[in-house]
Amino acid sequence: MQTQTIKAELLINGKKVVIGHQFLEDIVRDIPDIKENEEIFNDLVLSDNPDVREYLSRVDNIGKKSIHLLLNDTNQEVVDGVLSNSDLAKYISEEALIKIINSDNTKLLMTIASNIEDYVKCDLCKIVHILANHKSVSVRYNLVRWRTNDIVSIKILKQLSKDKDIDVAKDAAKELKRRS
Repeated sequence: MQTQTIKAELLINGKKVVIGHQFLEDIVRDIPDIKENEEIFNDLVLSDNPDVREYLSRVDNIGKKSIHLLLNDTNQEVVDGVLSNSDLAKYISEEALIKIINSDNTKLLMTIASNIEDYVKCDLCKIVHILANHKSVSVRYNLVRWRTNDIVSIKILKQLSKDKDIDVAKDAAKELKRRS
């Protein structure tokens, strides 16, 4: 992702004052997360300040192009923020999600597993199958950790109820019992 230094000015009664990155980082949190501010958020997504980008990964009113830019960020916390944001996750394409899965970043895979129902543009059966067979117990556990969504099929739950990790197996079995 190509970033840039954002030049910011503050206008008070017609008088301008140039502000630095720290002030921008502080003030971005106070910009109301409303549709009217989408354009400014889309500009700020390009900031070379990772804290600004991380904050923006949690706002709801940014454009689809900005979501794509944030998903390709070099900062793991920025990508995790987008994956965790249910309002942004609904715009994530299957291609983008598979690219993240293929990066094999366990933290990001855990986030995907925990929020599986939010990725409505994806073949969730395919994604669940990949995550249920992942080598990391943490990824598999996040599929069954909370009350499991119906996206995790009975077949996958049966598979996970026989997992070599006791916590995965126990929670999958509990979900199977709940569904029967």
